[in-house]
Amino acid sequence: MEQVLGYIVTVLLGLCVGSFLNVLIYRIPKGENFVSSRSHCMSCGHELAWYDMFPVLSFVFLRGRCRYCKEKLSVQYPLIEAANGVLWGLCFYRYGLSMMGILCAGLLSALIVLAAIDARTMEIPFGINVFIMILAVVKVVSELICSVTKRGMIHSFLYQCAGDEVSPLFKFIFFMGRNDTGHFRSYIDSLIDSEGIGPVNILITHLIGLCAVSGAMLLILLISKGRGIGGGDVKLMAASGLFLGWKLTILSLFLGCIVGSVIHLIRMKVSGAGKVLAMGPYLALGIGVNALFGSDLIFAYVSAVR
Repeated sequence: MEQVLGYIVTVLLGLCVGSFLNVLIYRIPKGENFVSSRSHCMSCGHELAWYDMFPVLSFVFLRGRCRYCKEKLSVQYPLIEAANGVLWGLCFYRYGLSMMGILCAGLLSALIVLAAIDARTMEIPFGINVFIMILAVVKVVSELICSVTKRGMIHSFLYQCAGDEVSPLFKFIFFMGRNDTGHFRSYIDSLIDSEGIGPVNILITHLIGLCAVSGAMLLILLISKGRGIGGGDVKLMAASGLFLGWKLTILSLFLGCIVGSVIHLIRMKVSGAGKVLAMGPYLALGIGVNALFGSDLIFAYVSAVR
């Protein structure tokens, strides 16, 4: 019962935050105040009442139109709200009510805003990258705090970050991923037992993540003089690299590039899209997937090929 209540509360909070994400998506590119300014209709400018702003439900009850001017509302409103609610639910499923769960939820919400704005404007807001960097610093500090305490806390923290077990979906797909003892986390156990995980190990992992992908992208940016890649993409991979560590950052880039290439080639063929594409949404997809399931993917793959 507590678990069900946890999901309900988390998803509802995600829906409410999703409503605020819509405000950010519309106002940040225009340079409008999103802190103190009241929510209003984008067509007639009428200030919205509290009963106009129930996530998803208001859109449904109003049949997708403004209560005051009857203009059609963008379908983006309920989609962003629903997406954020679902992603927060996945964070709770993956990490429970924990520091990692909260940080991951913040990261995914930031990625939604970043992806939507970059898809529309071809620019990634600097403030969003700063926010992700702050989350990354908090995560690294949390790991460092755990690393200087007793072994049991280190063990618990790593299991929390990687998951006590591979999620049911990946256990179903990679059922052969068990080791001889039937556990999915023997790699973490052996790393703690034989090599030890201390502050230096943690810092190296995250600092390499900060530089590994973003450094290569910065080189491309300088050589191409901004034609090959955008500065916002470099900052995004630096911030997310510090958050994820180098392994998951490289995997995020790999996934983002593959998905981006396939989708954009289809768009070029079907809708005549140009060769230039916004990489932010695809990088955000790769980062989000790996923030949630990257450890599962790596452990399942390693276990499967053993």
